[in-house]
Amino acid sequence: MSTLTIAPTTATRPTHAPGFTDLLRSEWTKFKTLRSTWWSLGAMLFFSLGMSILLTSLFTAHYATLGPEDKASFGNDTIGLILQPGAQLGELALTVLGVLLISSEFSTGMIKATVLAAPRRTPVLAAKAVVLAAVVLVLSEVIAWACFFVGSAIVHKHASVTLSTPGTLRAILGFGGVMAMTSLIALATGTLLRHTAAAVSVALGVNLVVPILLQLVPGSAGRHLSYAMPQRAGQLIMDRTESVNTPYSQWTGFGIVALWTVVLLALSFWSIKKRDV
Repeated sequence: MSTLTIAPTTATRPTHAPGFTDLLRSEWTKFKTLRSTWWSLGAMLFFSLGMSILLTSLFTAHYATLGPEDKASFGNDTIGLILQPGAQLGELALTVLGVLLISSEFSTGMIKATVLAAPRRTPVLAAKAVVLAAVVLVLSEVIAWACFFVGSAIVHKHASVTLSTPGTLRAILGFGGVMAMTSLIALATGTLLRHTAAAVSVALGVNLVVPILLQLVPGSAGRHLSYAMPQRAGQLIMDRTESVNTPYSQWTGFGIVALWTVVLLALSFWSIKKRDV
C-alpha cells in the first residue's frame, strides 16, 4: 500500500529590498488614507483662499476711507495683499500636516513595521518628503492662481494687477514653493522631535513667536534676525517690489527658506538613520 507524501510548503519572502518607486507608492497610500491629510489640506484651501477674498473685499469696500499711505501700498503691492495673508494662515495648516505625517507613525508604532519592510530608513523619509512636497506644491499653485484671478477681479476698480505686472508671476510661483518648503520643514521637525504636540509647538513658535521676540533686539540686527525666520522670509517672495522696511530682497528671502529646509531635512535624515525607532 503506497502512502501519499505532501511536500511542506514554504512561505515566499521578497528577495530584494523595495525600490524607491515602491516606497513612493507606499507613502502615497499612507498619505491619502490619513484623515489628518484631508483635514489639513482642506483647512489650507479654506484659509488661503478665504483670507484672500476677505481682505481684498474689505480693502475695496473701505477704499474711500483709507489714508494716502494705505492707498499707495494697496496700489503698489496688490499681489502681496492678495497672496500673503492667505499664505500665513495656510502655512499653519501645512505645519500640522507635515508634523503628523511622520509623528503619527512614531506615536502608533507604525514606524517599526515601516523599518522592517524597508530597512534603509533614509529612502523611506525621502519618499515621504517627495510625496508631501509634490502634493502641497500642486495644490498651492492651484490656490495661488485662484487667489490671483478672484482677487484681481475684486480690486480692479481701484488697482490693476495682471500677469504682465512686474513681480506678479514670481509671487504666484513663489507661493507654491514657499508652501512646499514649509511642509518639509514641518516634516523634518516632526522627525527630529518624534512627538506631535512638541513638534507642532516648536514649528509654530519659530514662525509666530520667535520673529516677534527678535524684533526687540536693538538696531537693524533685530529686523535681520526676525526676517531670517522661515515664515517671514518666505513672505518676501510675494512682495511686488522691495520695501525699505524689509532687510532682504525677495529672492534672498526665498533662499533663506530653502536653507532652513535643506538644513533641517539633513538633520532629520541623520536622526532617523542613527536613532532607534
